[in-house]
Amino acid sequence: MAGTGGNKRIRNRRTARIVIIVTCLFTILLFFFGQGRQGFMNNARSNTESSVSPFLTVVTMPIRGFENMVESIRDRTRAHRENARLKQELTQMKDLEARANAMAIKLSRFETILSVDATSGIPETKIAARAVSEKNGPFVRSVLINVGQAKNIKPGYAVMTPDGFLGHVNRVGKRSARVLHAQDLNSRIAVMSERSQARAIMTGQNTAYPTLSFIREEEDWREGDQVITSGDEGILPFGLPVGEIRFNKSGDPIVDLYVARNNIDWVWVYPFEAISAPEVEPVSTLEPLTDNPG
Repeated sequence: MAGTGGNKRIRNRRTARIVIIVTCLFTILLFFFGQGRQGFMNNARSNTESSVSPFLTVVTMPIRGFENMVESIRDRTRAHRENARLKQELTQMKDLEARANAMAIKLSRFETILSVDATSGIPETKIAARAVSEKNGPFVRSVLINVGQAKNIKPGYAVMTPDGFLGHVNRVGKRSARVLHAQDLNSRIAVMSERSQARAIMTGQNTAYPTLSFIREEEDWREGDQVITSGDEGILPFGLPVGEIRFNKSGDPIVDLYVARNNIDWVWVYPFEAISAPEVEPVSTLEPLTDNPG
């Protein structure tokens, strides 16, 4: 009995080894068959696509043509609407141009009759300069520009950016100048509302929002009013854009400066001759006439 049990175990081991060997061989055959089948499928797919591609091109040509026609109609419709809008704007611009020309003629006649100059006073010539921030200067908010006495820059000249009024020249060197920013606490600028022509003094607060002072109670200041230089101090020209009116939490008007919204790079210096005080003629002293008794 013992011999029979041992022979049975030996036969089971041989059977297990044979099964393992056959399984491994079958797995290897499946692997190679799969690789060959994958290559066969790829080749078949490529051949099918090459054969069907010309047919699909011919079949889809009417579809693409219809899509192009629809897109062309849409483009023409948009172009027609844009053309109509531009014609309307052109008509409005012609009307505004005619009104402006009529007003210019009237203004010229009034100037001739009254012998006054009603121009804005903004200089037509301007000097371009590069601006850099000044960190260790005497003011909190100031910039340096790379033009000075060599370009005939003088103290008091207005400095503008593409956005609006930056400040005025405070000190001039041979090849550079210091510009006092409108934000600086030492800045005082005479301004006005472009809408109501209300006057005030814009005072810098070392922030992006200068305040307005010396405002009369009867003057009209509203949110969003365009603030421009008034030229009342006789130093800056009239009409330079400065900012817009906002109201703080206390209800006081402040100015949202245009130049505070973007970085400062290139600037323009506006030469402007300030209004000078009239010359005082010396009073001639005449010796009193005395009777000569002799």
